[in-house]
Amino acid sequence: MGLSFIRYVMALLALGALAACSMDSMIETMTSEEDRAMAQEFVDNIRTGDTAAIESMVDPDVWRNSAGQFEQAADLFPDGEVETRIISYSMNSDGLGEGARTEKEFTLVTTNDAHWTTTRFSTLQRGGDPVITSWSVDGSSEPPADLEVMETVGSVFMWAGIIALVIFVGIVVLIVWLVRRSRRKNQERAGIS
Repeated sequence: MGLSFIRYVMALLALGALAACSMDSMIETMTSEEDRAMAQEFVDNIRTGDTAAIESMVDPDVWRNSAGQFEQAADLFPDGEVETRIISYSMNSDGLGEGARTEKEFTLVTTNDAHWTTTRFSTLQRGGDPVITSWSVDGSSEPPADLEVMETVGSVFMWAGIIALVIFVGIVVLIVWLVRRSRRKNQERAGIS
């Protein structure tokens, strides 16, 4: 196998890996498996009206103020088979270790491609399990703006990455070509053919 063939295959693999990147995979990388499971569980509990499970996840003050609203929120979700995905995530922590105060914000979209429901909530964690400190649910017959922005930004990042990779590969090829050309000229000057 020639060196140029190996470079060609590596470039194609890198382009394929870059094309596979998306905002979804970036969010998945930023969030822990536990956070993703907790976010999905919270949305599922609202959809199914599992008030006991919701109460165990929510701050007691939030539960007292909005227990009845969870039942109304269940009506905002689409019927039938749905897909729920995290479209936004942020985290703020004041330190490391067990006593650190960590706040997280999640935005999830649940859809059956005819109706979209956006669930936003914040959690607070001080050593133990995270507790939901605020939440909101909105339903719409149109995709939410946050989802469209995420998909647009993901496409832009992907194409910018591909262009940067092509430029990088071009520079490497140019350097290799210049080095080989220089070696050939040095060999010709030395009388080696």
